[in-house]
Amino acid sequence: MIKFRTALIAFTLTAIFFIPMSAIPKLPTLEEKPSSEEISVPEEVPQNPSDGPNFPEGFFRIFDMETETVLKVKYSDYVKGAVASEMGADFEFEALVAQGVAAFSCGLNQQKSRFAADYDFSAAPDKKLGYMTEEKAKEVYGKDFEEKWAVISSAAEKAMQYVLTYEGEPALAVYHAISNGMTESSENAWGGTVPYLVSVKSPGDLLSPDYETTVSFSFNEALETLNKNGAGLSGAFPEEWFKGAERTEAGYVDKIIIGAATFSGEKLRSIFNLRSTDFDVEYKNDEFIFTVRGYGHGVGLSQVGANYMAKEGADFREILSHYYPGTELKEYS
Repeated sequence: MIKFRTALIAFTLTAIFFIPMSAIPKLPTLEEKPSSEEISVPEEVPQNPSDGPNFPEGFFRIFDMETETVLKVKYSDYVKGAVASEMGADFEFEALVAQGVAAFSCGLNQQKSRFAADYDFSAAPDKKLGYMTEEKAKEVYGKDFEEKWAVISSAAEKAMQYVLTYEGEPALAVYHAISNGMTESSENAWGGTVPYLVSVKSPGDLLSPDYETTVSFSFNEALETLNKNGAGLSGAFPEEWFKGAERTEAGYVDKIIIGAATFSGEKLRSIFNLRSTDFDVEYKNDEFIFTVRGYGHGVGLSQVGANYMAKEGADFREILSHYYPGTELKEYS
């Protein structure tokens, strides 16, 4: 059985509003402690017939990053909320089911690997990060709530009949909004090898209107940001600063030397608040113009890519098999 060393992989939770989020539940180190009382989760919880299919119910312990409290959230409520916040009711149904299976499996993976910690993972439900509550969905959908929530609930209930596994254990089924046409491997993104989080083609992403974006920074803004992070630049030859980037096989920026510092693609994405680590930089008229492809960390399931596959006739099984090669879909019990 593979042993996941989650604490060694640094995941970034990035907010994306309304359209799919390039976020996964934040996976904090074991040293992080929530400012709340410890929550006791029962080993078995009685089945609630109103929850849909007949599956055993349980709870996730979710650290609310806004209130800094630990929430005890039923599996079914979490999966519905994850589907709602990560995709929304307007995606293809099979894509919604695939998203639900991924969120449920990833949550179970973290619950198992962090059983001795104070919480399983973190989210910000009021900001629709990771998942949202039914009450938040009512606020978001307004008069369309009943119709939208019915679709989301149906997809979530189908999803919860399954768990994506690897060597018999729940898979770390991470996801993001849009790839650059190829998903990234976990090893390149975070330095931790997970056999099924490898680079695969995701051509539907190139058709998204949000595939490519640009963002600009003034000379002084870029200089200050880079020097705050150890570049030690004097300000000379700005047109040379971002040249010589090394890229991964999937085309994402791996690392680049700027001044006295070596920056990873993820570091530059973070400090400049870029959508992705696949970017080019042009210096023109005292501005640095970043052209960015994709949205999110690029690892695992692409939400836009999954929706494209569903439109082309793929079911949720095919979608999951494509984005998590080597995993096995099992019935949840």
